[in-house]
Amino acid sequence: MAFTLAEAVHAQTNATALEPGGRPEKFAVSASLRQPAVSGMNGKMDYSGGEMNSSAGHNISGSISLPVSHQFGFQADALYSRISEVNFYGGAGHLFWRDPDYGLLGLTGGYLYRDSMDSVATFQSGVEGELYWHRFTLGFFGGVGNINYQYSTPFIETRLNRFVGRVSADYYPLDNLRVGAAFSTAFREELGKVDIEYQTPINGIALTGEAASGNYGYHHWLLGVRYYFGSKKSLRARQRQDDPPGLMPQIIQSLGVYGAEFNSKGKAYITANPGTGTYHEQYGTSIQTIIVSLPSRQTVPVTSTP
Repeated sequence: MAFTLAEAVHAQTNATALEPGGRPEKFAVSASLRQPAVSGMNGKMDYSGGEMNSSAGHNISGSISLPVSHQFGFQADALYSRISEVNFYGGAGHLFWRDPDYGLLGLTGGYLYRDSMDSVATFQSGVEGELYWHRFTLGFFGGVGNINYQYSTPFIETRLNRFVGRVSADYYPLDNLRVGAAFSTAFREELGKVDIEYQTPINGIALTGEAASGNYGYHHWLLGVRYYFGSKKSLRARQRQDDPPGLMPQIIQSLGVYGAEFNSKGKAYITANPGTGTYHEQYGTSIQTIIVSLPSRQTVPVTSTP
């Protein structure tokens, strides 16, 4: 009798020792023996730099994740970017359910602000999810986004709310190597991206790279380094047991693609209307001094550089 009971306990305990994304036998693992949504308090810091739509871009970001209960977790993100001579600041939050053997489902939202004399603010919020299947992770985001420029222009919307969506697929050919691809649509603009991440033999240190292309000639490439805080584990285990992907890169890159349309239409407007302004490209939009009509029929010079 004692031997039989010991075998049963041993079998249940072993059922939890699956690789991330493995599939236990149906009903073999009770709710109390499932892996938690977040294995413990953990975080990451990373830097990436390169070219962002023909401007030098430097991005510093960080996230911290912690368990809320056995099946729920919370993550906070922060971002600082300097693209050309423009500063961006932002933050995001995630509240999610996760079973590391199956997937993740949660709510997320984030806000980004450009600090300058003609400020721009943007946010996105919605539902995010991931499905874990062996060495593949399939992801999605669906929600709403807003962009609010301080000044209006005659050639493009400067206060808008639009659908934002993203689908992604990641593959781990090795437990410490991830390759991925994603497609997003935001503010009626489209962006395709490929990326790679390799966790080095040095505990917690990973190397990253990505390249993207979107509407109106938008493009970027970035190389970076990332440091993971927390217990020692493979990259695949970290990304299924610890922190979900951050939201801030999606937000700033969505603004960048919309800015590429702003840039293109602004240049065309100035060319078609001589004397209305000057033109000089930066990330997001061009620097333009444009005469903007106000409701009182007064005019003011505006410099737009989101």
